[in-house]
Amino acid sequence: MRSVPAAMQASLDARTTTHCDCWRIERRDGAVFGFTAHDCDLEFAGLAYQAGSGFGGSVIDAPGGFAPQTGEVVGALDSDLLTVADIAEGLWAGAAVEIWRVDWADTDLRVKTWAGTLGEIRQRDGVFEAELLGPEQALNHEIGRVFARRCDAALGDGRCGVDAGHSAYAQGCDQRFATCRTRFANSLNFRGFPYMVGNDVLQAGPAGETVMDGGSRGLGH
Repeated sequence: MRSVPAAMQASLDARTTTHCDCWRIERRDGAVFGFTAHDCDLEFAGLAYQAGSGFGGSVIDAPGGFAPQTGEVVGALDSDLLTVADIAEGLWAGAAVEIWRVDWADTDLRVKTWAGTLGEIRQRDGVFEAELLGPEQALNHEIGRVFARRCDAALGDGRCGVDAGHSAYAQGCDQRFATCRTRFANSLNFRGFPYMVGNDVLQAGPAGETVMDGGSRGLGH
């Protein structure tokens, strides 16, 4: 729950405000920038917020639960701080964003209304448009490895180790263990789990006098 300063809440209740939005953006290279929708520059918490940058944002979609919050922010590319080259190089991708509602007459009266990161960035007609992604977006990212029978490496990458000059390289790889072993003789670098059992095996009971030596799964001697 957000804590709104009493004086700020009073002006909101009276529907007569001197409020504006400010954006604090910290790029992954550590550079920090401030922008404001006010018509004059503002400063608070040790950061100057530049006016006249054309910054503006849409209403943040907050569906609730673990569904990611999304929105959009736009800005002018003619700003000294926002250049086509920097955007093309990916300097702004994934930058941390804070949106503040600030009383421009007394910047000590402010409340953070949203925090997240910049997502996809598009350029057109002299402006950029950036997707705003809420913290819930991190829950959609795959972390760690997936246990599966097939290899999750790409043919020829560092985890695979097959050289592009291999005689069978042009044939490609279907990520099966048999292909890795017979076509590339690369079993030691196979990045899957070919002998991982399925639910049917886990739920099955012992089969009488059958010798369980792993031979049926290629593990016997």
